[in-house]
Amino acid sequence: MSISRRAGRARLLATALGVSVAAFALPARAQVEGYAADYCEPPAGTKLLYTNRAYEIEPKSVDEPPLYYTYKILTPSGRSQHVDRLSQFMFDDGTDQWDVETQADQILGFWPLWPGKQLTIQRVDRQTGVTAEVTFTVLGLDPIRAGSRLHNSWKIRRIDNMSNGTHFYQFLWYAPGLCTLSAFTDSQHRLVRLLQVLEPGDRDYDRALKVKDHHLYFADNDEMVK
Repeated sequence: MSISRRAGRARLLATALGVSVAAFALPARAQVEGYAADYCEPPAGTKLLYTNRAYEIEPKSVDEPPLYYTYKILTPSGRSQHVDRLSQFMFDDGTDQWDVETQADQILGFWPLWPGKQLTIQRVDRQTGVTAEVTFTVLGLDPIRAGSRLHNSWKIRRIDNMSNGTHFYQFLWYAPGLCTLSAFTDSQHRLVRLLQVLEPGDRDYDRALKVKDHHLYFADNDEMVK
């Protein structure tokens, strides 16, 4: 299925936290109205194929916190690896050892997005005790090419300031029409783009994937994913 067909087919996100579902119900499709974007996410089973990696969105129960995000790394880990995080914007390769101390409803307050909006969360490393202040800032709309199409995306800057004096920064592009990240920078500040969105029943959905020379390929015939 092409990315353009995928747009707007995200499911309704239910939330709990001791509050009724109706109080926090989020739209199934992000809307860009009045220069702001509400939250949505891909439905379970969706596969997201990026420049050099691939994820599959996993199902979650309705009593998970707002924006809770769970996915499976299909490649390049060499094996299927389950990851769960409190937000799409806090995804990683599954090796993250941080606990988020910020409440989930505070993270929900980051939405809808608009230029200049900020979210600051507190994290602590379970192994070392190092703490971090992580700030997300919405910079504005930025067109990103995903596959064969351009998608208006919210460019977001992430800055991690650790208590041991180290720092980390990253850029994320969230496309409301796709309900997911159209691009992001990796640990070496290289741009990683979304190439394809596959749903169950799509022609290429069941094809195995691999990473070779920093690019994603279909494993059956060495065809580069585009």
